[in-house]
Amino acid sequence: MPSPVQPSSAPPPTPPRIHGLGLIGLGAVFSITLTTPVISLYLGRLGLSTVHIGGIIGAMSLALIVSEVFALGASSWIGRRFAVLASLGGSAIMFSCFPLAGSLAALYATRLILGAARGLLWPVLFAEVAEAGSSTRVTALFALFWLYFGVGQLLGPALGGWLGQQISLTAPFFGAAVVSLATAAAVGAIRPVRDVSPNPLPSYAALLRRSPTVWRAWLLIVCNTVVFGVYTTFLPLYAVGRGRSPEEVGLVFTGGGVAFIITQVILHRLPLRVSPERLLVLSFLARGVGVGITPWLGSFWELFTVNFFTSILGAAVPPALSTRITDGAPRENLVAAMGGLNAAADLGFFVGPVLGGVLAGAGVQWAFALVPAVTLLAVILLVADPARPQA
Repeated sequence: MPSPVQPSSAPPPTPPRIHGLGLIGLGAVFSITLTTPVISLYLGRLGLSTVHIGGIIGAMSLALIVSEVFALGASSWIGRRFAVLASLGGSAIMFSCFPLAGSLAALYATRLILGAARGLLWPVLFAEVAEAGSSTRVTALFALFWLYFGVGQLLGPALGGWLGQQISLTAPFFGAAVVSLATAAAVGAIRPVRDVSPNPLPSYAALLRRSPTVWRAWLLIVCNTVVFGVYTTFLPLYAVGRGRSPEEVGLVFTGGGVAFIITQVILHRLPLRVSPERLLVLSFLARGVGVGITPWLGSFWELFTVNFFTSILGAAVPPALSTRITDGAPRENLVAAMGGLNAAADLGFFVGPVLGGVLAGAGVQWAFALVPAVTLLAVILLVADPARPQA
């Protein structure tokens, strides 16, 4: 008599489509991080004040906020796949136009249009990841997606810093345009489906009424990206002022990309043992301290080492909050919820550079003074959260 089949304890296989979605995320973040080590240096070379440097960099995020909120309408009108194609094509055009802009108004305009184009991408991409597998596999799937994202963070700054040092400060922008076009080759991973509601406002109203976990996650992602926005905007100006080269700045950001990848590998391989939710308080503290002490660091190795080790823990924030959104949002509101998450992230990327730019008027190091207050707010939100996992 044959023995009964024993249930397998192995996790279900990863859906192949998640790799295509990851490649789109990799290309999208690779293109923007190509410009990260050089954009503030390029604007500074044009003679702009720190207020305008922060404003121009933040302008993309301001447009992203609006575009991401209404991404549900775009995916309802033209479908998810064409929304992503429009995003990548528009990004390529605006990356190319930025170094050709001949006035302050044109610099602001190209960043605003770039943000509007890229805002169509992330909510759709996040929703596709969330729907790629069963609910029990969401954390592992997001960890794999964020692993691809981390590879983009790893490659982009290193190449962007090298291009800025060896060729010109404008070369990374044209490189970003090429990468955006190349990323379109993976768009087949996006399903050609249309979402059901062209008006996202009722979805957001329902989310705010029914899902306190969702809006708390939105507030936490704002805190996270304010800190990150201050760092990515003002580290290049601070480091070059201390004698570092654009290439070294790119390598500092690359160290953070390596740390991000290490954390996502751990979370993907050990999803049942390592809960990103349980790391959130420590993650916010690590990121806040690591960024906050930047004005006391000077050498390349000091900057690299501190960023690397604080990024190990800080990299747990995106998958943790992505999982919160997936668990807390009704499925029919998932694109809206992911749009809100990304819009909240970009609100932080707007506030960080803009307020940091105002503070930096008294000296670049003062931009980092924003970090302790934001970190304290995040910790208070986490400690007071009734849904926080208990040890």
